[in-house]
Amino acid sequence: MNVLKDESLGSVTRRLTRVAAVVIFLLTAGSVSSFATPLGVNLIVNPGAELGASAANYVSVVAPLGWTTTSNFSAVQYAAGGVNDLNTISSSLIGGGNNFFAGGPDTGVSTASQNISIADLASTVDSGMIAFVLSGYLGGFDTQPDNLSVGATFLNAANAVLSSSKIGPVSNADRQGNSRLLLVTTGATLVPVGARVVQISMTATRLEGTYNDGYADNLSLQLQDIAPAAVPEPASVALLGLGLLGMAGGFAGRRYLKP
Repeated sequence: MNVLKDESLGSVTRRLTRVAAVVIFLLTAGSVSSFATPLGVNLIVNPGAELGASAANYVSVVAPLGWTTTSNFSAVQYAAGGVNDLNTISSSLIGGGNNFFAGGPDTGVSTASQNISIADLASTVDSGMIAFVLSGYLGGFDTQPDNLSVGATFLNAANAVLSSSKIGPVSNADRQGNSRLLLVTTGATLVPVGARVVQISMTATRLEGTYNDGYADNLSLQLQDIAPAAVPEPASVALLGLGLLGMAGGFAGRRYLKP
């Protein structure tokens, strides 16, 4: 009779231990996003003109990898700049790497764009629970008013425009008449319901001189899930697991107390 009781208690102990382990695994695993489009990371391809080749002077044109460009929009090396232009010191101030984006030579307006699919986030987007932050370093040359702006346009499945946001341009007054790049951001903004594609576009505009000195670097588009947390805090998960394990230990302990 005592043996049967011991075996039953042992079985209960093992079952509770397994249940505790499964509960902890499922709850902690549920806190990891399963989206193919990652949240909280930069979704822009080649956001700082670091991929591929770049122009070593202000005469050549090298279209930045990953972008569809018009006119002479170019990736340019910081090392090409003199004392009064963007240069390696300018890069070190913002972590700009080797290259930056520029409007290019002999062009009034030039652009670069790319499309980012967020179709796999459809259900969350359509519940109004996804926000975005668009940011980048924008600027220009010396006292000239040339400038660059960056837009994020949200399209639905039929490629119709739902909404758009823009950062820039940074004026020569903003730059205090110096060749420099300033950080500009939209802040967190709600992604419109129905959005399936985000089109990122840079538009550089020349207002003086022959070179289009609308500049940009370190662009970023990040999505954020603003839904309330659907899983317990890690401490709560741990307490739940420990509670179940404690119950298992309690049953096991009783086995040795019974006559």
